[in-house]
Amino acid sequence: MAVGGPVAEGTAPAKATKKSEQVRGFCIQLSDAQGTAKYIAAIDELAEMGCSWINFAIAARQQDVKAESIHINWQNIPSRLNLEKILKHAKAKGIRTVLMPMVLLDTAGEKEWRGAIKPADWDNWFDSYRHILMGPMADLAQACDVDILCVGSELLTSETYLQQWTEVIKSVRARYKGKLTYSANWDHYEVPKFWDQLDYISMNCYHELADRPGATVAQLNASWANIKKALLKFVDEQKRPFFFTEVGWHNLENTVSQPWNYVAKGKIDSKEQLRAYESFVESWKDVPTEQFMGALFWEWKPDSKPTDHGTYSLQGQPALEVVKKWMAAK
Repeated sequence: MAVGGPVAEGTAPAKATKKSEQVRGFCIQLSDAQGTAKYIAAIDELAEMGCSWINFAIAARQQDVKAESIHINWQNIPSRLNLEKILKHAKAKGIRTVLMPMVLLDTAGEKEWRGAIKPADWDNWFDSYRHILMGPMADLAQACDVDILCVGSELLTSETYLQQWTEVIKSVRARYKGKLTYSANWDHYEVPKFWDQLDYISMNCYHELADRPGATVAQLNASWANIKKALLKFVDEQKRPFFFTEVGWHNLENTVSQPWNYVAKGKIDSKEQLRAYESFVESWKDVPTEQFMGALFWEWKPDSKPTDHGTYSLQGQPALEVVKKWMAAK
């Protein structure tokens, strides 16, 4: 099992997008093989409200955390032809695009997820990842003029395998000519040592901003201050701008203490969600674009309703107005 290896020659840091082009928008999971029409309608709806970026998340599968092979189950996602139709429709509406492949587990025990995979042979796993997942995704991104392609998302246990990630990145660049990033975990972004081979740093953002409901916007801002200080110091050292591939809060009362908990329990409380979004906008609005390129909110789910328990999607939520103003201020 090869571990690490020499650092490949780094790519020159890509400049952050201009302020008028800052990354401000939503994520859409393309998880319904029959959902092309609703995804097209969602793109139209987002374009109408002024959304200028969409992060399209596509999931591949592996059997469990020990599996060494990855597969794309086309029964769970739109066909290749329909993926092209969706991505090209977004571009036709003037929306810039991010493509973010993810790995999900068919069978998972407690605390098992893609961040905890542990195959017996990492070389086999990376071979499968590079050929089965990233090859087709790189070709799709190139064919659809995708602006940014994520070479991975939240693969925590894999991130120290520098040689293998170098091979993944090199392989992707041979097939896709746009910008590359990797979506790290909010508490793990210092671990990958391949940032110098990518154009941008990116990560999800589900920080616990308070330990109980009822925190004021000012109190949430105080939590953000420490997070920002550490994060901006890191990206300055890396000489790469960054953006959030995912950031969001579900509609339950415990959203600021457990924003990462997509199966959270509790009462619906849109005011908690509203304060979380207000704090995010206040905390990040004045950070220079050369450091902070923007954010993509998780998520926009077609047909979601504000009464859906635990939803992150903002249809009918007071927080949507905050996001609309933020997108309009770009």
